[in-house]
Amino acid sequence: MTKQAGPKPAREPLWNRPFILVLAISVFTCTASQMVTPLISKFALSLGAPLTLAATISSFMSLAALFCRPVSGVLSDRMNRKRIMIVSTAIVALSMACYAFSTNIAMLFGARVVHGIAFSFMGVSNMALGSDFVPESRMGEGLGYLGLGNILAYAVGPSLGLEISAAYGYPAVFTLAASLAFISVAAMFLIPDAPRPAPAAARKKKFSLGGFFAKDITLYVVVLILFTCGNGLMNTYLAILGEERGIPNVGLYFTAYSLAVLLVRPAAGKINDRFGLSAIMIPAFVLGCGGMLLVAGAKSVGPIVLAGVLKALSQGAAQPAIQAYSIRYLGKENAGVATSTCYIGQDLGNSIAPIAGSFVVSGFSFQALYTGYALLLLAGGMGCYLLQRLLERKKARGKAGK
Repeated sequence: MTKQAGPKPAREPLWNRPFILVLAISVFTCTASQMVTPLISKFALSLGAPLTLAATISSFMSLAALFCRPVSGVLSDRMNRKRIMIVSTAIVALSMACYAFSTNIAMLFGARVVHGIAFSFMGVSNMALGSDFVPESRMGEGLGYLGLGNILAYAVGPSLGLEISAAYGYPAVFTLAASLAFISVAAMFLIPDAPRPAPAAARKKKFSLGGFFAKDITLYVVVLILFTCGNGLMNTYLAILGEERGIPNVGLYFTAYSLAVLLVRPAAGKINDRFGLSAIMIPAFVLGCGGMLLVAGAKSVGPIVLAGVLKALSQGAAQPAIQAYSIRYLGKENAGVATSTCYIGQDLGNSIAPIAGSFVVSGFSFQALYTGYALLLLAGGMGCYLLQRLLERKKARGKAGK
C-alpha cells in the first residue's frame, strides 16, 4: 500500500497590518521626495545660483545620504527602528517645508543637506522595519513589494511636482510634499513595535567597521554598483542620445521601465523565495546586457522602449533579490547594516557612472559607452556574483567541518 503524501504546509501570511502600513508609508514618503527632486536645480536658479552651483545643490542630497548610509544601518540594528523612522521622516518633512521658505542659496543648501541625511535614515529604517514583519520564507516577495514604493514614486512624483509648480509655483509643491511626509509620520504611530531577534545581544555589540559595512556581501555591493551604473547612464545621457540621433519620445524608456517593474517585482520575489537567488541573477545579467546593447544601436524609439522592459526584468528583479538574500544571510538582527550596505552600492553606481561616462562619450561615442557598459555588466557582474557564491559555499563547508 503506497503512502499518501500529506497536505502541503500553509504559506506564512505576508499581508499583515504592520507590513501594509510600512508599504503605504514608503509610497507616501518616496512620492514626496520625488515631487521635490526635479525642482531643486530650477528653484536654485530662480534664487540666483549659477548652473553649476544649482546642479551641485540638487545632487548634494545623494552625497549626504551616501556618507550617512553606514551610520543609519548600524543604528537601525541597535536602536528602535520605528522611532528612527518617525524622527527621520519628521526631519525630512521639516526640510521640505524649509524649501518653501528659502529666500537665498544658503538656506536652500542647508535644507538640502539636512534632507539628504534624514532621507538616508528614513530609507534604511523603513526597509529594515518592514523586514521585521515579513516571514523568513517570503522575504524576497516582501522586500520586492516594499521596493515598489520607490517605483511608484518615480513614476508619479516628478511629473506631479512639475505640474503643480507650473500651475501654483514652487512653494505649493514643497508644502504639499512636506504635508505628505507629516501624514506618514502620524501613520507610523499605528505600527506596533516589531519583535526583534536577540535585542540584548545587539545592544552589547561593540561598534566596529564590520558593524557599519557588511564585508561578507562586498561582492554583492559591486554587483549592485554595476546594475545602478545603468541608471546613472540612462538618466544622464538618454535625452542627449535621442537628440543626437533624432529619436523622439525617448522618455518612454522610463515609462516602460516603471510599468514593467510593477509587474516584475512581485513575481521575481516569489521566484527568489522558491528557487533561490541564482534563478534571478543569471538571467538578470543576460537581459541587462541585451537591453544596453539595444540602446547602443538604437535608431528609433522601439528598441529604447524594449530596453526599458529588459532593464526592469534585469535590475528590477535583481536589486530586491540581493537585498532579501543579504538580510537572510546576515540575519534579521542585522537587517539595518545589510540594507545600508546594499544602498551604498546603489548610491555609488548612480554617482560614478555619469562622470566616467562623460569621458567615454567625449573620446568615443554613445555606442561605445553603452556597448562597453553592457559587456562590463555581463562579464564583471557575472564574475563577481559567481565568486561570491563560491566564497559562501567555502565558508559553509568550513563551518560544517568544525
